[in-house]
Amino acid sequence: MGPVCQGANEPPPVITITICYFAKEEADCRVVPLFPETYVPIKIPFRKGLHQEFRQPSGTGIDFRYFSLDDMSNPSSRYDVFPIVISADTCPTPYIVDDRSYLLPPTLSQMQITQVVVGRNHDGQFTAKAIRQLLWTDDICYELREIYGLGKSGSGFNDNGSGKDCVICMTEPKDIAVLPCRHMCMCSDCAKALRLQSNKCPICREVIEALLEIKIDSIDQ
Repeated sequence: MGPVCQGANEPPPVITITICYFAKEEADCRVVPLFPETYVPIKIPFRKGLHQEFRQPSGTGIDFRYFSLDDMSNPSSRYDVFPIVISADTCPTPYIVDDRSYLLPPTLSQMQITQVVVGRNHDGQFTAKAIRQLLWTDDICYELREIYGLGKSGSGFNDNGSGKDCVICMTEPKDIAVLPCRHMCMCSDCAKALRLQSNKCPICREVIEALLEIKIDSIDQ
């Protein structure tokens, strides 16, 4: 009789988080550290879900005092090396047969890679800033990009004062993002009319290459 996966009592799947220092991304979504003798990356199990805070275990990092601030604050354009690379990838799903635990290989491999630079604030403390995010799924890589005007702030949408409404008609909610500048600033009707009159973004005047429609059920959520 073949193995039967556990149902409601099956432990929730987890992901693993790996932190690499001065690392570069290679083929097949592999992250390779440039100085492996300085720090050997370890995979840290973490429960999946939203609004969680990850803390790196004490004693598993490196001492930034051994590196110059220029090396930490700027990625190497020649070798595509970033000071910090954080990867979160899926783990095999556990299942139980005859009171023994096994690992079921995932049918879809997924990994999110965040590339980070390091700086110092006015108090001399180290700060981290994510400058690029990649999503690998089914051996295909997608770069995650911010849409200006889609993120919320305390006073509405955070984009050059354009608010929640279309910057042209000022009445309809905006649902069209301009590419490649990524300004979400128009409603669909105004975007159609604009393409007949101009090929420039109404916010930054960059040439429009494409329009992306983004539907939001509730713009206040």
